[in-house]
Amino acid sequence: MSPIVRYESLLTMSSKKYKNIYINGCSFTAGHHLLYESSWPYLLGKKLGLNTISRAVNGQSFDSIFVNTINHLSMLNSNDTLVVVGITWSTRYSVAFDEITANVTPVDVVADNPRKKLKENFEDKIHRDRRLSSPYTFDDSEMDKLFYKFYGQGDIGRPTEKKQRFDKLMMSFVEYYESRIKYDNNLQNNQELNLLTKVVALEGFLKSNNFNYRFIDFANETKKQHNIIDLLDKENIITFDDVWKDKYVYGHPTEKGCVNISEVLYDSINR
Repeated sequence: MSPIVRYESLLTMSSKKYKNIYINGCSFTAGHHLLYESSWPYLLGKKLGLNTISRAVNGQSFDSIFVNTINHLSMLNSNDTLVVVGITWSTRYSVAFDEITANVTPVDVVADNPRKKLKENFEDKIHRDRRLSSPYTFDDSEMDKLFYKFYGQGDIGRPTEKKQRFDKLMMSFVEYYESRIKYDNNLQNNQELNLLTKVVALEGFLKSNNFNYRFIDFANETKKQHNIIDLLDKENIITFDDVWKDKYVYGHPTEKGCVNISEVLYDSINR
């Protein structure tokens, strides 16, 4: 299916009974290099007239999305909250530390500059992309307080002792991940199975708690050849084909792409 064209007509707006829309995912959801007002979570929330709670962050793994979404939704009511979850790539990992969930991608273990050390490359990524989230809070400022001490307005903050411990842990994990890529000949299948298992488990949580939900699969991970895919409710999964990507993706969804995504989801929620 190519969700380029909107439906000609919409059914009665089913979202009127809701107050919130909770959204989680990676940079394809957060809106890479776009103003928040141009991202599809903002546009969708505005179309629906709902309070938007978007916890998407760049580079987020589905492990992180899985844990954070379940814990965040435990603070919300299924009677007044819609849910949209972006399925990301299976090659990403998460590491829990204190009240933080950090994410690691294959890009983190390959430096942009061959002379750059692994540690420098990873520190650049974790700083630039803000690949941090938390299952304990919706508030980004609370995470900053764990790692930095601020002494006045405009202060960029000084790293805490906890931040130093976090950096050591993350470097150990990045080196472990680098070893997995190098030595595990079945790594791709293991990663895909892990992701799809968690998608099925998250769908089970959403159904058992009566959340109205949609998965949006930018990575086409649900097309992987594992029997577990048959357990998913296909009507609640929106995928995007190559025709759509050629038109609306330039590395990440463009502003027009975000408009289209918001329209497709709006139509799906109100079908």
